[in-house]
Amino acid sequence: RPLLRSDFLLIAAASREVQMTTEVLKTYASIDKCFAFKLPPRTGAGQYSAKSWGEPVWEGMCKMVGKGGRGLILLENENGGYFAKSPVDVDTTLEGVADSSRYFVLKVVGDGGRHAYVGIGFGDRAHAFDLKSGIQRFQSILKAETDAKSGKGDVIPDTDFSLAQGEQIKINLTKEKLKSPSEKKKKGSKKKKSSKSKKAGDVPTDWVTF
Repeated sequence: RPLLRSDFLLIAAASREVQMTTEVLKTYASIDKCFAFKLPPRTGAGQYSAKSWGEPVWEGMCKMVGKGGRGLILLENENGGYFAKSPVDVDTTLEGVADSSRYFVLKVVGDGGRHAYVGIGFGDRAHAFDLKSGIQRFQSILKAETDAKSGKGDVIPDTDFSLAQGEQIKINLTKEKLKSPSEKKKKGSKKKKSSKSKKAGDVPTDWVTF
């Protein structure tokens, strides 16, 4: 029988499912030790201060992963479960704190869509940099793919390189420049032959020759 519209819808749905299952999960950052803190009430419109957070409420691994166009910051427990997750898209930025470059405010989202804010921190400044650079790498790839699909990409300007009326180009050519490469090579070989060759005694005795 001929294919009906419902058949095409089933084919399209199946192809989307296959595409989602075959997408590769990429890890853009993986930090072995990360700390999470309960945030105190924010006072004013200024930044948080990490020293006011107290003791951490959680310790584990922090990962920045991406699959297709979806990115996540995962706070992973030692047993493999997750303490919290935070979605990442092209507009995501980590909110810093006023007194350290190793601590951030993270928006975590539950499975039901509810969200909350927690503080995260690292013992090493390089680990904080790894997380930020991992987010930036994912965002740059995502933006490039989005631009490619929309046909934006890099636009090459239409430049007119033709000469204006009466305009001339002056080229200064010497006899040496007009010689062919073979003539230059012959001249160079003659100079090498005419140069005085070194005697064996000219080489220092402590050199190793091959």
